[in-house]
Amino acid sequence: MSLYTRDKSPFYWGYLNIDGQIHKKSLKTTDKKEAEKHLFQWKNELYTGEVTTGTNKLVETEKSGADNNKVDNTRRKALMITSGLMGAVTVTGFAVPFLSAWNPSEKAKALGASVKFDLSKLDPGAMAVVEWRRTPIFVVHQTKKALDNLPKLNNRVTDPALSEGIARSSNEKFTVLKGVCTHLSCAPKYHPEIEPKAWDEEWLGGFFCPCHGSKFDLAGRVYKGVPAPINLEVPPHSFDGDTLIIGEQV
Repeated sequence: MSLYTRDKSPFYWGYLNIDGQIHKKSLKTTDKKEAEKHLFQWKNELYTGEVTTGTNKLVETEKSGADNNKVDNTRRKALMITSGLMGAVTVTGFAVPFLSAWNPSEKAKALGASVKFDLSKLDPGAMAVVEWRRTPIFVVHQTKKALDNLPKLNNRVTDPALSEGIARSSNEKFTVLKGVCTHLSCAPKYHPEIEPKAWDEEWLGGFFCPCHGSKFDLAGRVYKGVPAPINLEVPPHSFDGDTLIIGEQV
């Protein structure tokens, strides 16, 4: 590395030998100290690229940054639009089932709807099971003998339910009950026979729950001293000729 002058130039020139490659450059100053500074600066530029290369990189970075900003802005707008669309889809997708939840489905309507049953198909002494609101409903066609025996059990049942009528129904020929034991919701079995049973030697017909031994007479009244605390429930119902309507109370 050295300084030198040329006859036809008023400025100092720099001379550098870097890895066998000769570099010459006018330092554009007539002051020797200033020329030395320029020479060292030039040397650093060639060795490290801190000034020239760095400047180029900076320019490129600024250009790239500007381009990236354009790209970022474009992408940002695209993302905002996409997000908005997705949000709309999400809201719409959520709103439809949410709003439709306010409108009962056909299944829900069916569950809450009344059920009709043709009583003419049920012989005296027989029982039919009708489903209403996912609950088994016992429909018993009472015989005259069964109706005559019910008052005999008034002292053996917890609640005679005299105000509900002898068959606990507006039509005493038929008793309508929820087929669910009032103890732990087991299904009582229908035993209309008037004969001694393992659970009652003086059985006059009724329902026996095999789960825990609760007993009910043919009107669904619970016997004393059994686990079930109350009578079998009577669902809302009405009669229209030979048609039983479960779910409607007149």
